[in-house]
Amino acid sequence: MDHTVTGILGLASVNRIGHLDTRGLIFEYSSSMTVKRSTACYSGLGCFSSAAPFFSPNRLLSVAPASPDSIKTEFVLYTRDNKINGQTLDARHPEQAKSRWTDFSNRKTQFIVHGFLDNPSINHWMKDMKNELLTHGDYNTIIVDWHHGNLPPYTQATANTRVVGAQIAVLIKKLVSDFGITANEFHIIGHSLGAHIAGYAGERVPGLRRITGLDPAGPYFEGTDKIVRLDPTDANFVDAIHSDGESLLQLGFGLKQQVGHLDFYPNLGHDQPGCQADPIGNLANLGVVDGTEEIAACNHLRAIKFYTESINSKCPFMSFPCASEQDFKDGKCHSCPSGGCASMGHRAEEYKPSSGTHIKYYSTTSDSAPFCQFHVDIKLKFGTGSLAATERGDVKVMMHGNQGTSAWLTLNKSPMTYTPGKSYEFVVGVPVDFGPIRSLEFQWHHKAPMSNPLKWNILNIRHPTLVLDEIDVIREEAGAEVHYCTSGSGAVETDHTLNLLKPC
Repeated sequence: MDHTVTGILGLASVNRIGHLDTRGLIFEYSSSMTVKRSTACYSGLGCFSSAAPFFSPNRLLSVAPASPDSIKTEFVLYTRDNKINGQTLDARHPEQAKSRWTDFSNRKTQFIVHGFLDNPSINHWMKDMKNELLTHGDYNTIIVDWHHGNLPPYTQATANTRVVGAQIAVLIKKLVSDFGITANEFHIIGHSLGAHIAGYAGERVPGLRRITGLDPAGPYFEGTDKIVRLDPTDANFVDAIHSDGESLLQLGFGLKQQVGHLDFYPNLGHDQPGCQADPIGNLANLGVVDGTEEIAACNHLRAIKFYTESINSKCPFMSFPCASEQDFKDGKCHSCPSGGCASMGHRAEEYKPSSGTHIKYYSTTSDSAPFCQFHVDIKLKFGTGSLAATERGDVKVMMHGNQGTSAWLTLNKSPMTYTPGKSYEFVVGVPVDFGPIRSLEFQWHHKAPMSNPLKWNILNIRHPTLVLDEIDVIREEAGAEVHYCTSGSGAVETDHTLNLLKPC
């Protein structure tokens, strides 16, 4: 079968291609080039065809992967005994693992696999994640370096992922044989194209314990056959964090569709807080390499940062099961089922759904590190009486616990109208767990509509007052609920403070 559409997709990166395209994307099309379906076979790895399902409407250009001699994959082993200078193994010689990897022993093993354009010698995130893992536990941690095979054109790098996945599978089988361990000791963590590499490895290794996809690449994978991409059959447990799930036309590099047993969509899975472009600030704070990556692919990189932080964080990255993005936006999914909520990141494996279940989880994060937040549900119940009136403004709460105090938390995102006798619910995120609540403070700031200047002036003469009856607080992570009442003394003027000292 002949096809006449070709494409080159590249993610701008100053350290690899020397310049930054302002959109972060490079496209080239040719109508004169004819691409034929082909098959490449490599000793010990098998054959790789570019025909269907690897050719499809979502993959108009499908090519065979390059040879292992071109890709030059290396595996670099780190352990607690050797955190800095890893022991390198050429992927073309897995039979040398036992003699070269003197630090490898019978313990759990994690692979870290990068994606398009990354280079472990230049990009820091792989070593940062490795260090967090070794702080967390006594693991074999292996960085998979395939940077010779992940260069543009993107279509060729995409094809090369199949060879790298096969090489990881061969190595795992060799380690199982040489060291008397099982496939259930292995966990592959892959970012972008690396997530699909993990899938290719997993489909060749029965009983693989876990695969974690960090914003699995979308272009050439979204909507394809499950053989082509990461899917739940690739390991006993597959989890994915989607942080850049917009379409490619909207400059999204990630994949939106579910690919695991648990799929996490922090901040709805796209448009991460804090990722608004700040080129000067990013370059100044992060340096040329990391700063340029942040400009070009901030949303795509957030999944890495979430997972790395989750490894040793005391904050659990708790996420709520939800049927859809819209339901989460509408506030329908801020509670946990009887079995509890799942934790996004390293601890996701602690909550495994029943066999055959595939669940979407949603959560919110802060706009900068530390990203994890503790979720607090707050309900305000307003009273009636002679002082009660319908007022408009911003409300905020401060919570005092036995482990600390929250900052003032503004509950509404924009000024709201509050009516006597009604209740209003909010969900907020806080960076630390302040513990069981001992007391609360309430404030509000009056904001009259600007549509009527005369009314605005009159309202500024009087003293707008809200009458608060009760504040109910649920600390979701702790599963703890408290109710604080004002005992009839809940009238509070704008810009004044009301203290609630006793539970109802």
